[in-house]
Amino acid sequence: MAMIAFSNSVTLLWPEGLMISVAVLYLIGMKFLALNSPINSTRLQLLSFVGLLATASVVLLVSTPSYYTIFAIPVIPAPFAFGVLIFRPLLIVKSTGLRVYLTGCVVISALAWTMQFIWLFTR
Repeated sequence: MAMIAFSNSVTLLWPEGLMISVAVLYLIGMKFLALNSPINSTRLQLLSFVGLLATASVVLLVSTPSYYTIFAIPVIPAPFAFGVLIFRPLLIVKSTGLRVYLTGCVVISALAWTMQFIWLFTR
């Protein structure tokens, strides 16, 4: 009986797992961007859209006051920056500081969703 309750609780956490995988997908994409020298505008737009999903999700996660609010305050401008990058993707290549900031925001998003997953799983 305990095994059924365990597996049911994991299947109910698919939104959290999806947001973790979106953030990991962005980080893998940034790694490929750093390794490959040819720059493809379409890939950068897709990567910007994935980053928009990852950072906007953590901003929505903290729409109610919680422990994540402190971590999400620096992430608030990131969805807007990713929105601009969807239309002007080469800005992320030209600005190292912007790339570092946005990657840090996605890492914060991944950590927040992982903590949320663990917290809900152990409840």
